[in-house]
Amino acid sequence: MKQSAKFFSLVIALALFTVPAMAQVKVLPKVGLNFSGVDAKLQDLRAEARVGWNAGLDFRIGDGVLFLNPGLHYYSYTARLIQDVSDNNPVKFQEETTIQNMKLPVNLGIHITGDDGLLGLHIKGGIVPTYVIGVDEKAGFSFDKNDLNTFTLGANVGAGVDILFLTVDANYEIGLNNFFADAEGKNNMFTLSVGLKF
Repeated sequence: MKQSAKFFSLVIALALFTVPAMAQVKVLPKVGLNFSGVDAKLQDLRAEARVGWNAGLDFRIGDGVLFLNPGLHYYSYTARLIQDVSDNNPVKFQEETTIQNMKLPVNLGIHITGDDGLLGLHIKGGIVPTYVIGVDEKAGFSFDKNDLNTFTLGANVGAGVDILFLTVDANYEIGLNNFFADAEGKNNMFTLSVGLKF
């Protein structure tokens, strides 16, 4: 985890060093839906993350073919909690909760068809540091923020299209370490978002 934090710090430092040398900055507020594929077995409880929503800001820095694409996004997604059947608990219980995260993606993008025309296509890739900020705890289920790793990293690839001042992006994030503190399970996530370009 220390190596991941050092790598993240290095990337942020390089990004901040690069920003002053790039002339054009565009701001893109976005909202979207995310689909998570994580699931894990936690003692007598199974947690399965599913669909959620997200909102935040992306920035496009640079006026050439290449651009730096950092962002800050709030993610909330639903986790289905399933209490396993046991000798002491012969009835299966199921409940849903929400997990809240802050994501700070740092991507490098390529304009395929330009950035200021009627239609613009782009691709991007990079890393996504994620911080868990809260879990909606449910009565009868021993699942809270302590069951999750506070900091995780993901590798991100994506593509998008700009139509005048609108932008639509599809991203796939591959979890690089375990999402849960005491169980295996990486959070691979697909996100579809729409936004405005200023």
